Amino acid sequence: MPTFATPGAIAATVEVAGAQVQVTASDRIDTVVLVEPINKTSRKDVKVAENTRVDFADGRLSVRTKTAGDKKGSVAITIDLPVGSSLAAYLAHSDVHADGSLGECELHMASGQVQLDGIEALQANIASGDVAISHIAGRTDIEGAAFTMRIGEVRGTVGFLNSGGQTWIGHAAADLGLRSSSCDFDIDRADGSVTATTGSGAIRIGRMGDGRAKLTTGSGNIEVGVADGVSASTDVNSERGAVHNVISSSGEPGTSDGKVSVHARTRHGDITIQRVAG
Repeated sequence: MPTFATPGAIAATVEVAGAQVQVTASDRIDTVVLVEPINKTSRKDVKVAENTRVDFADGRLSVRTKTAGDKKGSVAITIDLPVGSSLAAYLAHSDVHADGSLGECELHMASGQVQLDGIEALQANIASGDVAISHIAGRTDIEGAAFTMRIGEVRGTVGFLNSGGQTWIGHAAADLGLRSSSCDFDIDRADGSVTATTGSGAIRIGRMGDGRAKLTTGSGNIEVGVADGVSASTDVNSERGAVHNVISSSGEPGTSDGKVSVHARTRHGDITIQRVAG
């Protein structure tokens, strides 16, 4: 069980194939890494564990599987490190679960599942898989192919580009730029501007309290909830669908400082613009 003296945050890099990785960030002055075969009676699992390399120098931790494991996982890697440490993960059919507050994170995923608690910022390139993050404090840049993304709260701006999948954001405090060939965009609450374009997919903003929404889908429904009390204007059109809009196109004055404008277009689908509780 390698143990390293780390009085402050470190930079951790994980490059694994066929691994299950558990990362825990806490107030501590050392970093501990445990590598074990998932099935101790499996020669392959034992070999993958024995060939997993752990290195540490100058505040940088590297954990790498030199032999690829099974798609269901051959090696279990546990990393306990100081709070605020950064994490870069290069994953092939591997899972990462992280608890505690991390710094900036990079994800490079061929396939797998990732679940993170709180992080400072995110840069991700994802071919396939599922990603869930509770809180992102800063900037987020995500691109890739077809995958599922869930973010509980993001405080910084978001740039997003993929070919398909599903994306959910609980609360976006800053501007969102979302583009996809075929992806559903589901946002519970947006406090900044939202630009979302998808060739095929639904777009939903549950509550918008300020900013401009420019929403375009080739095939799919669009739904926007405008917070009560904010002034609002709309410009919406569906070529082959119904439009339900409680806000007149000329706009409505508000009683708060917020101002929302909605520009929405769909060729095949319904558009719903409604008032929601602030």
